[in-house]
Amino acid sequence: MKASVFLLILFFTTAFSVAQNSRITGRVIDRATNKALPYAHIMFQDYRLGTSTDEQGMFAFNVADSLKSDVLIFTHVGYEPELLKISDLEKQRLVPMNALTEGLGEVMITPVRHNRSFTYRPDWRFEAVGIGNMNAALYPSTIARYYPKPDKFEAAAFLKEITVYFYATEEQKGLNPKFRIHLYNVDENGLPGKDITQDIVVTKPIGKNKVDVELIDKKIQIPEEGFYIGLEHIFIAENEYFEVKDYYINNELVAEDYRNKRYGPVYKGVFAPEESNFQVYFFEPGGWVDIRTWDITYNNREGKYVMPEFKIKITD
Repeated sequence: MKASVFLLILFFTTAFSVAQNSRITGRVIDRATNKALPYAHIMFQDYRLGTSTDEQGMFAFNVADSLKSDVLIFTHVGYEPELLKISDLEKQRLVPMNALTEGLGEVMITPVRHNRSFTYRPDWRFEAVGIGNMNAALYPSTIARYYPKPDKFEAAAFLKEITVYFYATEEQKGLNPKFRIHLYNVDENGLPGKDITQDIVVTKPIGKNKVDVELIDKKIQIPEEGFYIGLEHIFIAENEYFEVKDYYINNELVAEDYRNKRYGPVYKGVFAPEESNFQVYFFEPGGWVDIRTWDITYNNREGKYVMPEFKIKITD
């Protein structure tokens, strides 16, 4: 994101916070069971601002009285989105959500045989990059990368294990943040579609630069058209850290030692050239956006774009 865009966001959120005079709290639950829904997302319908529920489904945020009539959108994997006015939320506090009656993305399940195997390996020949909160930590978001079903599997292929890599920074030392892995099918436009598995929330080990996520027990069958792996940040207190840096516009210092709240983890990826089978998308409140449309390249990286890297083990 350009520095000027960042500063517009900074000024907007600063003005927004100055006008705060009400604290909104509540809890998101499953309508049928009354059980808490941890790590659900809450977004303003008309603003790119949002947060997440904690492990007990609780949430809290400050809002200006002038926005009391605005609508919030509540989302969670496997549930129908719920829309609610802030003024109504002040009265009821509980936000029940309905499980999807059609289920997650449907795939045909067949027995796992383990006769064949294939591994997608990370390509570290390109320059490494940390993938953090690319939206200035204004709302929870997801970055997703496409992988085709390997040609060697004429019949069923299953995800056995995914390794997620992390980019170490001084600010994150001692942090073991939670994050969500999405596995999407491919929609009619070639974009990430429906989740093809239940909720996958993972905790990054302290001091480790990767985590292996075993998936074979979930029996996730890869669709014929391939799949997307998505990495989502969760905006909860235990994921918070602060980044201090200077900001420039046209080589002029406009903000010195500015302290930004961020949410871990920072994933590890590469600056990859466009010709390297590039299909990476970033989720904004309005939908999926090709990451190549973001002006996040700089210096000598023209024609290169941020791409998350994984190791993916597949079996039949």
